[in-house]
Amino acid sequence: MVCSFCNENETEGWLKSYCVDCAMLKRMLVLHEPKKCVDILRRCLIRNENQISHKIKLELRTQDKELKTVTFEDDSSYIEPPTTRSKNK
Repeated sequence: MVCSFCNENETEGWLKSYCVDCAMLKRMLVLHEPKKCVDILRRCLIRNENQISHKIKLELRTQDKELKTVTFEDDSSYIEPPTTRSKNK
């Protein structure tokens, strides 16, 4: 049988009407206030234009930092890692 909530996944068993994930969501809604769960999902999953632009700027800054920290072998700051082989061989 197909889950009656998501209509995608198979149900947990013959007598169950929800898949594993949807059953977990249902338990969370029963355990906590549904309004509280919806507010949390809105804050975490749904983004407005301001949040989207902030996230893009943040990602660009982190990529820029990563590019600046890359070192090459001909760079004077390159330090050769110690080896376990002896040089006498």
